[in-house]
Amino acid sequence: MLRLAIKPRCQSATITNRLIHSQCIQIRNITTKNSVLRDNMSIISDTRTSTIQPPDAVYQQSFLRPTFLKSNSRPQDNISAEFKLFTGTQNSVSLTMADKRDVMSLWSLLEACLQSNYTERSFSILKSLYEIESHRKTFIDDYNYYFNHISKDFKTVKAMSDKLQKDLTINFPDVQPNDKTVAILLHHTLQLARESKTNSNNMNNSTKQNLELFFSMSSSGFKKICSNMDILTLDDYKILHLDLDMIRDYHIPANIRDLVTKMSKSVENVTMEKTDETIEETHLNNTVANTTNLVNNTIATTTTSTTSATATATATATGSEPSMKLDEGVKTVEKDATKLVNVDTLGMKVIRHTLYGLSLNEEQKEKIAHFNFEESDNVFDANKKKAIDFFDMYRNLKTDEERKLFEATLEDLNQNRQQTLEVRATDAAKERWKHDFEEAKARGDISIQKSLNSKLWKWYTEMLPILKEEIDNCKRYLNQDTVTKAAPNRSDYAPYLTLVDPEKMCVIVILELLKLNSTGGISEGMRTARAVISAGKSIEMEFRSEQLLKNESYLLKDINKKSNEFKQYVRNAKKSLRSLKLDESKIIWPQQIRAKVGSVLISMLIQVARVPVEGRDPISGEKVFGDAPAFSHSYQYHNGVKLGVIRIHPALIHQLNGERLMASVQPQLLPMLVKPRPWVNWKSGGYYYSQSNLVRTKDSPEQMAYIEAASKANTIDKIYDGLNVLGETSWTVNKRIFDVVSKIWNNGKPFLEIPGIQTTPEYLPQPASDADPSVVNTWKQNNRDIANAFAASRSMRCDMNYKLEIARAFLGEKFYFPHNMDFRGRAYPLSPHFNHLGNDMSRSLLIFWKGKRLGTEGLRWLKVHLANLYGINKIPIEGRVQFVEDHMDEIRDAVENPLDGKFKWWQSADKPWQTLATCIELVEAMKLDNPEEFISHQPVHQDGTCNGLQHYAALGGDMVGASQVNLIPDTKPNDVYMHVANIVKANLQKKVETNPDDEFAKFFIEKLNRKIVKQTVMTHVYGVTLIGATLQIDKQIHDMIGDRTLSLKYSKYLATAVFEAIRQSFQGAHLIQDWLGECCNRISKSIRLDLDKKSIGKGQKPEFMTSIIWTTPLNLPIVQPYREVSKKQVNTNLQTVFISDPFAVNKINARRQKAGFPPNFIHSLDASHMLMSATKCREDGLEFASVHDSYWTHASDIITMNKNLREQFVALHEVDLIERLKDEFDERYRNYVQISKIPKSSDMAAEIMAQKDKMAAKLGRAVTYADELKFEQERLALLNSESEDDVKIGEKMVTTISLAKGSEDLFSAKERKGDKNMLVILTTLELPEIPAKGDFDVANVKDSTYFFS
Repeated sequence: MLRLAIKPRCQSATITNRLIHSQCIQIRNITTKNSVLRDNMSIISDTRTSTIQPPDAVYQQSFLRPTFLKSNSRPQDNISAEFKLFTGTQNSVSLTMADKRDVMSLWSLLEACLQSNYTERSFSILKSLYEIESHRKTFIDDYNYYFNHISKDFKTVKAMSDKLQKDLTINFPDVQPNDKTVAILLHHTLQLARESKTNSNNMNNSTKQNLELFFSMSSSGFKKICSNMDILTLDDYKILHLDLDMIRDYHIPANIRDLVTKMSKSVENVTMEKTDETIEETHLNNTVANTTNLVNNTIATTTTSTTSATATATATATGSEPSMKLDEGVKTVEKDATKLVNVDTLGMKVIRHTLYGLSLNEEQKEKIAHFNFEESDNVFDANKKKAIDFFDMYRNLKTDEERKLFEATLEDLNQNRQQTLEVRATDAAKERWKHDFEEAKARGDISIQKSLNSKLWKWYTEMLPILKEEIDNCKRYLNQDTVTKAAPNRSDYAPYLTLVDPEKMCVIVILELLKLNSTGGISEGMRTARAVISAGKSIEMEFRSEQLLKNESYLLKDINKKSNEFKQYVRNAKKSLRSLKLDESKIIWPQQIRAKVGSVLISMLIQVARVPVEGRDPISGEKVFGDAPAFSHSYQYHNGVKLGVIRIHPALIHQLNGERLMASVQPQLLPMLVKPRPWVNWKSGGYYYSQSNLVRTKDSPEQMAYIEAASKANTIDKIYDGLNVLGETSWTVNKRIFDVVSKIWNNGKPFLEIPGIQTTPEYLPQPASDADPSVVNTWKQNNRDIANAFAASRSMRCDMNYKLEIARAFLGEKFYFPHNMDFRGRAYPLSPHFNHLGNDMSRSLLIFWKGKRLGTEGLRWLKVHLANLYGINKIPIEGRVQFVEDHMDEIRDAVENPLDGKFKWWQSADKPWQTLATCIELVEAMKLDNPEEFISHQPVHQDGTCNGLQHYAALGGDMVGASQVNLIPDTKPNDVYMHVANIVKANLQKKVETNPDDEFAKFFIEKLNRKIVKQTVMTHVYGVTLIGATLQIDKQIHDMIGDRTLSLKYSKYLATAVFEAIRQSFQGAHLIQDWLGECCNRISKSIRLDLDKKSIGKGQKPEFMTSIIWTTPLNLPIVQPYREVSKKQVNTNLQTVFISDPFAVNKINARRQKAGFPPNFIHSLDASHMLMSATKCREDGLEFASVHDSYWTHASDIITMNKNLREQFVALHEVDLIERLKDEFDERYRNYVQISKIPKSSDMAAEIMAQKDKMAAKLGRAVTYADELKFEQERLALLNSESEDDVKIGEKMVTTISLAKGSEDLFSAKERKGDKNMLVILTTLELPEIPAKGDFDVANVKDSTYFFS
């Protein structure tokens, strides 16, 4: 038996390899205690924490006060000390993060070994986790996971408790049991009693005594123990509460309390019926074991299948979904709407098949048919086989009571349908392939060659035995006691390859490779690194999904009630358990494991996957047939870098239509049929069967550490509240707009923003062979432009196809958009393709589910909204109303005949599709005798005037800027874009007067308008560069000039002029922008004063590790994630791949930090304003949605929303946010020093060099940066001493850093430019003084009609 000694700190790959090889591991330096478990244990949190732990205890208090700051006082008592983990040197960070990396590797390995029942290896892994001292305070979570798994094998309670006592007193002496440990003991004690057939009403005294003893182990009360719903089952709660009277009802978690208290005490003696609820639970278990039915209960009953009669009969009998043929048409959800002519791609077919899960089965239709309608008013007749339109049914109800009852019924119905949309069903794909293969085989080999599904089935059947053999080898390898040299990578992937059913893994890897076609810039293939990681991650996600369903089934296995009320209790319990399990989730497979699992699967697929090919014999000229590998591994150069790629054979590419299945189109990323899971912490919200984080971030452990700490400190509840408001707004699809769009779409001709159908690009004919080289070059460039335009058009049509197909499937449905946010706090829907952040067409397809009576003001604002959409938004409100009333004939014509009408007025609007939607709403209202009685569902928007400039003007108190962006009351709205255009024209006129030959200036004086400058003005405050602005302007003027090169020259000229005009007009805003940039410049070049010699190294220049971090007014910590990228090398079966290391914390990218800070700070403010407004609007009973700085509600609620928008903007800016930011920076970066340069010829440089000479003489060697930091630390320690003598010594002490104080302000940037004749120094980090604030009073916004309008 091999014995290895594992050091506490070793690389994760080494730990993994050694643990797999070993059966028993000898842990170094373990002390033992002979004490027994104490009765009262100190409780350690049972929350499974993240791998990144905030090191500073100060942080746990809070970022800011729980309420919004109302004073300008320094927030020293509210701001944490910096996370030293991330701001040391790269070397010191690497040492710290090594522990985190080891823990994550060991966690995933522990999970894999326990799931495969390798308990001895699991215990060895547990010992290694215990050896990592930084992890020990949360080690009890890992032990509980292990202990719960092994406890099911104990035959007696004594054996179980003896094991616990031995482990926690001998093996893990520094660990105390917590409430989850107690819950495990309770559950397995009750389970042993049940297995021994002890009557639960009359349990023996020994069982009761054990239960009482275990309860006494906790010092925090019964309620805390009972909160462990993932351990205790409903039957456990029932016995403890109803039978033994050991707990009270208030000890039971609220979401299952009613479920437990209503359970019969004699439930065990009842003959179980196959009721609705048990059928549901049976289905849930079947989903875990074999998810062959993607749609679960949702069988389409009104459409006919194109498959054989036998196949159809089989599908109906088994309850499976109709076959999906990847090379033929796919069935769509039955709706009373035109079917779409789809772009012929694999992705489109799969998304249509996924959406088929929205179909209703006969039982569900019957349930709706028997809803409490009056017979004469029943808008649905199940016998007519009519597609159900829930929205039509809802709005035809007469009373609020009926509507409330209907929505409750719909919520009940949609619970199972939501599960269908979220849970993957790979076995369904396998069955479809098998069916098509058998049909094709019956028709002959030619059919098999032509059928894509048949090929996939053939690959599957040939890959499956190879994979099963490898899994058997892995199991034998894991069970052996000695190390073998065979299969060197097997030690890494063996525990993971045994977790998921091999049939599922075959299907997943086939679909992943097809999905990744033509991604990562690789035509007809994909990058190897992306492929192996994607395949491995998909296997992990399937495992996670199965585990979640198993846990849900485990809690509810004792249910046999079927009343609607009881079902509601079951749903609440399920939601609670899902949230608990997703919240607890801390284990992710390391990237290297994903890569190795993916590579072994892809290697097998490459081995078996072949496609038929044909050609001609070069000698005989006869056709010859054969087969070739469908996938091949090779290398190619891409942008100068050698990449490993997986190629797809051209014959297969042709069947895939050259289009990839977009990775983001997954069932769980569709709109939700039920309200999203509310956000309650940083990783608990959104979908029910997949985990979403509060903040979208990529490989930024620093950002996630701050977010996690803020969440645990309960300081970001207002963030949760705002996101929940957005997620709880209910929507439906505007059917009348969909009908118009679908008609245009199916026509195939281009219309407005909808591109037409184009099968191949129409290239220009090739010039003659003797043509001038310039003509040939022009021909090549023009054909390149044609190819690019064709690709862009096809891509846009594919994207619109996704949007329209999803919209069609959700016709008549009530649905929601779950939201999370980016690192700046801006909210985004989690469903990426169809949402209200989309283009004009997407937005026109969405209306509120709930309607509200227009009323007088609502009718007025509906007209204003229509004028705004048309582009008439720079005149007074009443003028906009009059504009609409003057065009009622055109509006009615647009509604009656939108495509072939007399005027086609709506098609000329700025936002034509939304204009048409509003025209329809207005005309329908005007049909009533009293239009004010109309029930409107149309969202009405209020948009800010260049919202970034509004925030800058408020920050700087800029009167002129505030006036131009409508912060100051006025009789008409100001047009900031026209204002800038006029300034540019005036400046250009002066240039022409000075230089009459300035052709650029003369051109723009004649051609310039607001449209040309609008985008550049809008994005300037968000950090657009001169190059970016040049390209923006080029889009507007290219057609005027024609020549691309000349157009870019003109565009650059105007971009420079626009920048000058903005700075000239918004001086206060630019002073703030410059101040933010200078702060960032200094902070990003700073280091902590307490870095030691070991961290810096001999004479080396310290590494810059300090990110820009600030806290928003809603207490959200913002960490700019801009650091240098590092890759980690991993050997796989295919090749060595380089993957990003999620635990790496590298040097900052100072350029990106500086460029990003001003716009990111403004984004964080507009995000705060939006969330504050959302919460206030919901308090006032409004429906609310937002597209960043565009806010939506019902027309009748616009006045209330406008009032809230203004009040919340004032509340945001009544605090001096810039002063508050500087106070936070002063506190956060206190005791930091920055590296700077000063002229060697200066007096300061002479003093510093003289001091260095003194220090060198004292040390007997050259002075290093570490020495300078050490002397400054000593000086500050003396100054902060309580001893007066020490303070006096400190005051007299001189260091190089103290001499350099003020150097940043003493020398200008120009004087410090370059490296020659410059002295590099360390100086105290001092931020520049805040620019003087102007006279603008933000309270004026409350009276500004056109602030948002």
